[in-house]
Amino acid sequence: MAILKLEQAERGRSRNVNAVDDSVSDTPKGSFPKTAHLLKHSDFQRVYEQGRRHFSGNMTVFYLRTQTDVAAGPEQAGGAEVLCAQRACARVGFTVSKALGNSVVRNRMRRRTREAVRHHLFMLQDMVNSVDIVINPKKSLLAAEFAQISQEIERAFRVIRQNCEETGTRRVKAEVRRP
Repeated sequence: MAILKLEQAERGRSRNVNAVDDSVSDTPKGSFPKTAHLLKHSDFQRVYEQGRRHFSGNMTVFYLRTQTDVAAGPEQAGGAEVLCAQRACARVGFTVSKALGNSVVRNRMRRRTREAVRHHLFMLQDMVNSVDIVINPKKSLLAAEFAQISQEIERAFRVIRQNCEETGTRRVKAEVRRP
């Protein structure tokens, strides 16, 4: 650490020594913006009740293709739905049951899952439809390697994208057939 400070002083650069060097990191530069967060209790309930499920070894993923209306005003649609109405987007929420452990354990599960989602959220960009997703981890997620969690999220997003785009295509074909 002292050598690094000395080298920087010699070069005349002032930089935070504790900052992460991005040139060495091999992690993908994904993002998880606030507009991609599913926050309202009513939205979670709607996804649970009306949505579909994708099961994997360490989690259950619930998803629901959302109907967005560009003409809807703020009083007719929630703020996040208005943002999604302008373009198709995906919103992701996380639920961890108290039965899985104390707050430390639950937050660790949520952080690990959120990081995997951040790495693969780009897979849901440029979709034809908007989608709301709720991820419900299982107890086995704590013992799983991050690579396995990441693969399960990637597989779930691939299935969600395929199912949501097929549903949209079927609906368009059905509407075209009607006289």
